[in-house]
Amino acid sequence: MKSIMHTHPGKRDVNQDFILAKNLNFDGFLFLVADGMGGYHDGEIASRLVAENISTYLSTANDININNIQKAVNKANLVIRQFKEKSGQKLGATVGGVVLASNQALCFWVGDVKIFHLKNNKLQNESYSHTLMNEVIDNSSITDTKQLNKYKHVVTRSVQGEVERSKIDYFKITNFSDSDSLFMCSDGVTDILSGIQIEHIFNSSNTHTDAMKIIEDRLVNEASDNFSMILISC
Repeated sequence: MKSIMHTHPGKRDVNQDFILAKNLNFDGFLFLVADGMGGYHDGEIASRLVAENISTYLSTANDININNIQKAVNKANLVIRQFKEKSGQKLGATVGGVVLASNQALCFWVGDVKIFHLKNNKLQNESYSHTLMNEVIDNSSITDTKQLNKYKHVVTRSVQGEVERSKIDYFKITNFSDSDSLFMCSDGVTDILSGIQIEHIFNSSNTHTDAMKIIEDRLVNEASDNFSMILISC
């Protein structure tokens, strides 16, 4: 298993993103990107607590399935709630993760961390973010693009101490092979690059390393928000 990971504060003073990669007990791998919620306190603490507690819970499991992942997210919720009660501050994070084992990939998310599946550098699937913008689009209540953009960063699910608001969504990839790759990132990346643009960069680059460097260089120059990304391949 190969991975390339990068996190950067962008134009902000503090990086509230947290990335993690870990071997699991049953010969599997876990990758996480957590993003502290804007407008809340201690985003860098929230993202670390969420990622580390999900990782700790899954490290004790003999098998990873959707129920175990939801339980891991619920455990992170409990820790966030306890921190909030102790500190009196609001905090929370969105999170995306990939578990790879037995040539299968299980991709899950809460909020707007994005996961893109590419095969032979062609986009196959991407996560559907839990945002108010997507909810409004689904309900067809607003069609004006300028109005919709106001809701782009308002998340409808997150890990902030309320279990009912942190239900995961997921997709699975069977027979994950040398032709497959997964690109996971915080919204600081997708503020600048769409899925189609990311596909074009990978498809036109000689290597994955080259593609990641192109993305990184562009984001360093253009991103105002924190940005984090992980590329996973065989």
